[in-house]
Amino acid sequence: MVKPQKPPSGRTNLASCIVATVFLIFLVIIVLIVYFTVFKPQDPKISVNTVQLPSFSVGNNTVSFTFSQYVTVRNPNRAVFSHYDSSIQLLYSGSQVGFMFIPAGKIEAGRTQYMAATFAVQSFPLAPPNEASAATMPITTTTMGPIGVPG
Repeated sequence: MVKPQKPPSGRTNLASCIVATVFLIFLVIIVLIVYFTVFKPQDPKISVNTVQLPSFSVGNNTVSFTFSQYVTVRNPNRAVFSHYDSSIQLLYSGSQVGFMFIPAGKIEAGRTQYMAATFAVQSFPLAPPNEASAATMPITTTTMGPIGVPG
């Protein structure tokens, strides 16, 4: 005589699902640990090498010049570094006197890229002598999105 077998209970199905879920979570944690120990994503190293004014003229209380900036961007990661569209703005007394668009690009893993930005600043009036001490000429760089994402 053969005894009839009982159908599997819901408890065994639930236990199997729990074991599979715990295994998948464990696997994801191991993959993340390996990724962050092997690849160690880092920020790019950006340095301004030179800022030059190749041509400069002052006349009738106005000034005009050519602005050149040379930058080195080093990617220390083991993956490609993507940078998005950005721009260089030259401000004088709160007004924009120069602008240059920098297109998006990629820097290969472990590579260094040299970038040059040159643009002519059209004639603009100088501040009167009593305001000259308050006038500054900061150089700002703005981005149109995240600087970059390794990978």
